Amino acid sequence: MLDRRLLLGGMAGVALTRPALADDANDSPIAHGLLAKNPIARSFISAPDALPDILVDTLGGTVPIGDILKGRTVLMPVWAEWCVPCLIELPDFARLQQVYGKDKFAILPVLSGTRKQFTPAFLADFYRSLNAGVFAPMLEHRYGDRLLLKMARQGSQLAIPCNILIGPDGKVVAREIGLDTNGATVATDPNDKYSRAEKAAAGETQSLWGTAAGDEFATAMAMGFLTGG
Repeated sequence: MLDRRLLLGGMAGVALTRPALADDANDSPIAHGLLAKNPIARSFISAPDALPDILVDTLGGTVPIGDILKGRTVLMPVWAEWCVPCLIELPDFARLQQVYGKDKFAILPVLSGTRKQFTPAFLADFYRSLNAGVFAPMLEHRYGDRLLLKMARQGSQLAIPCNILIGPDGKVVAREIGLDTNGATVATDPNDKYSRAEKAAAGETQSLWGTAAGDEFATAMAMGFLTGG
């Protein structure tokens, strides 16, 4: 079993993030209908409408990224092991996947821009250490960063966490960048960040995705929100 404290202690605690957007539904492509007042939906912004044409390494082999979508609504957290806010979100995403991940909706994290020699098998152990073992390990082929650089970029700025919403037709609908835990400012003390990541790994809600807003968002997607279902 992986030593969670050793893993977290060996990673850089600084991620590039930006302040949350103004609470204006007009800024979001999805803050309407059931999600008009949802704070997570309101944080989504426009995005490139296509994922980069990359390969993804999985336990079953290397596949085109489009093959993992399977005609369903997908929330794709694009994350890196050096981004502690990303690690904080993963256990909350795992709970949502367990509850709401069905034929119509799935949460599929993809590791991009890694600074370590991850393999799918090691990533599976890493997910288990974070209480996120529900996720099948997927990482950009050959430790690439094209997914991160395309989808998490705004002008000259790169910001993560970056969570991409993809429709059943495979087109990117919107993205959420840099939404911090429970809407608070990202802590500047690395020790505090590691503590929060460890609490998340222990099953304590640490991000906005772990609140009622996350359940409301996932419920809507599982009900076919993007297709009018």
